[in-house]
Amino acid sequence: MAQLETSYRRLDSFYDEEMDSPPNERELLVHAVDSNKAARWNHIENLDDFFTRVYQYHQRHGFLCMMLTEVLELLQFIFVLLFTTFLLQCVHYDVLFGDKNPHPDRKVTLPEALVPLDQCASSLDSRIIVCLVLASFFWFLRFIKVVYNFFRYWEIRTFYTQALKISHNDLPNMTWHEVQRCLRQVQVEQQMCIHKQELTELDIYHRILRFKNYTVAMVNKSLLPLKFQLPGFGELVFLTNGLKYNLEMILFWGPWSPFANNWHLKEDYKKSSKRIELATKLSRHILWVGIANLLLCPFILMWQILYSFFTYAEVLKRQPGSLGARKWSLYGRLYLRHFNELDHELNARLTRAYKPAERYMSSFTSHVVTLIARHVAFVAGAIFAVLVVLTIYDEDVLTIEHVLTITTLMGVLVAGCRALIPDENMVFCPEQLMVCILAQIHYMPDRWKGQAHTYRVRDEFSQLFQYKAVFLLEELLSPIITPLILIFSLRSKALDIVDFFRNFTVDVVGVGDVCSFAQMDIKRHGNPQWTGGKQQADVSQYHQAEDGKTELSLMHFTLTNPTWQPPQHCNKFINHLKEQAHKDVNLLNSAVMVDNPFFQSLQSLSSAGYPSMMTSLMVGRLGQDATMVTTRDPSGGAEPLQQGAVPPSTSGPVRCGLVRGDISSVEGPLQAHNTGLLGSSGTLGPRGSASINHALPTSPEPVSLQETMAPTELLAAEMSFSALYMHQLHQTQAHHDHQDQEAQRAWRQPTSPAFYGTIPANQQRPSPSGVEDSRLSEGGQWHSVGSTAMPGIDEAPSEDTETLSYTPPNV
Repeated sequence: MAQLETSYRRLDSFYDEEMDSPPNERELLVHAVDSNKAARWNHIENLDDFFTRVYQYHQRHGFLCMMLTEVLELLQFIFVLLFTTFLLQCVHYDVLFGDKNPHPDRKVTLPEALVPLDQCASSLDSRIIVCLVLASFFWFLRFIKVVYNFFRYWEIRTFYTQALKISHNDLPNMTWHEVQRCLRQVQVEQQMCIHKQELTELDIYHRILRFKNYTVAMVNKSLLPLKFQLPGFGELVFLTNGLKYNLEMILFWGPWSPFANNWHLKEDYKKSSKRIELATKLSRHILWVGIANLLLCPFILMWQILYSFFTYAEVLKRQPGSLGARKWSLYGRLYLRHFNELDHELNARLTRAYKPAERYMSSFTSHVVTLIARHVAFVAGAIFAVLVVLTIYDEDVLTIEHVLTITTLMGVLVAGCRALIPDENMVFCPEQLMVCILAQIHYMPDRWKGQAHTYRVRDEFSQLFQYKAVFLLEELLSPIITPLILIFSLRSKALDIVDFFRNFTVDVVGVGDVCSFAQMDIKRHGNPQWTGGKQQADVSQYHQAEDGKTELSLMHFTLTNPTWQPPQHCNKFINHLKEQAHKDVNLLNSAVMVDNPFFQSLQSLSSAGYPSMMTSLMVGRLGQDATMVTTRDPSGGAEPLQQGAVPPSTSGPVRCGLVRGDISSVEGPLQAHNTGLLGSSGTLGPRGSASINHALPTSPEPVSLQETMAPTELLAAEMSFSALYMHQLHQTQAHHDHQDQEAQRAWRQPTSPAFYGTIPANQQRPSPSGVEDSRLSEGGQWHSVGSTAMPGIDEAPSEDTETLSYTPPNV
């Protein structure tokens, strides 16, 4: 394939193509730090690791919490090891269960049911001794790593206090955006990176997320073998922590990985002439890793079982329905992740999407399961109630064998069945719930549109939002399934992986080799249906990101880093969206508002948990038409706002002061910059945009969203609206493209016998698709009826763009 022969390329700077780099930056190689400044942080060799530790120090709440976590994990490992050995070797189970009673005249005491420690230690089984030796060796390695991390964490603590001027007490009051600003200032003063005078926000994100961006791109292009077709089960997705660890070791940081170090891809992987040789080596390395996983499978499986038992046994007893709860799967976190999105930013989005996602999955009920659950709950509840009453009457009932066990099991069974019985009074609207989910997760396949009520969409969404019980089962089976996937599935992808690293790796000065998708380059990786423009001749489907990943990632990064200056072609795309949003705002007073993408996105945003935004923007500005605005309950109900009515939460301006506290997980800056589509259209200001004020009646007391919403909520609303609006434009563009294809298909169909005649040479014209049409006609005429395609971000309307129609001759 032609696209697989794409050569590796080097980007001297992210801004070189546009000539927007800072003055003298291209000539900058080494910067000498002033003698009066501390040069301790000058020229840090491994900035990837350093910036990652800086980020983790902030997110994990400082040195003490990080070290305490490491030490407690060591102690937890020792406890699991010793406690398991104690249960296997140091308990007289025949005495404990009453099969053997050394003193029939009295109750058995606890020491009589236990083996003395000296006797237990001297009679250990040889297999137990082997396991203890291996576990002790593993624990010793972990201990060395903890000691090593102590000095690494202390170095970061010193960097925070001395270079960033952030004390431990100030850390909870700092967002990552503020820490990043301090980090960029230190770069100017001390030149941590000697290849660039200044670091941009994107440079820092590239350093922290270099390998994560590669993984997100591979999942986006369906390169990794994570989906499998099983007879009777359909398509299943399998990605566990064990498989993820092996994939990262093979592809990124292992001894045989394609990377020479954290920031540099091996030179052989940049040469297309060695792709076959490298694929063979990579396949062989994957085979050896798979065999090693097979050999270690018994030990890993035993640890998984013990760790899961000690972790979930108490939780299951206390909350029997906890395993029936859901969580975002590992695959879902990769599929829904933007390029250049940090962990706390992703967690914030998915946390906001959890409740609507849970409601959506709960809207699908099985009547058969409900009937069975009701019957089982009735029987188990009756037995449980009788045993409880008897116990209250006479506590000696508990001394009867297995009575306490039966009581506990019946209680757990009743609680589990109750979780399977839906609320009869709840009515859900799956489509509306899916819109609420989309507002936060930002990604949804086109085939889900209008199909949210089907079980097909429900099953596909469950791959992203799975039961905790399914997650636990997958983790238990991971030691067995992971080596099989490595040996039989991943090895066949070796050549595709080698091609992927060569085709989608670029060298950026001051950063190193990064995934080209992470550059968010609209011109190279954009999708025409998301950019509103035609596909360039040299860009194929192979180079395009799927599901609008490039465009949505660019918008998300721009919102969370408002001071970042994107390159010219990316900035042109963002301005194109803002101009389109401004045009749609000007049409809000038109008679037909249902087809307005801006209005539809606002309605969807209102149903997604921001009703005050819709009310603030529309109530008082639409005057007598305010009754057409509705606030929707995600569960399916819709309550129209009465004319002039304002919810209590927005009845008056509530100015939000400075937000402080434990805000380490806050996305972006705390101060609103109005750089999104809502802000650019003027809808966030106290009086809205000038176009709105001219087009719509203004409120006597205009409401500002900056006054009624917290800054963090305002940024989340901006991101949600941008995602919804871009999806609306994408659906419109896809609909137009489908209409064009239908028109071309109809144009090719013969409509009359005269169509098969002969077209004179001076009347033969190319088809709209650009391919010469072989059909001929007699005396027909070609007519140009104007352009039908919207100009994209890289092209202006041209008189040469035309649609051709053919009129057959009069017969």
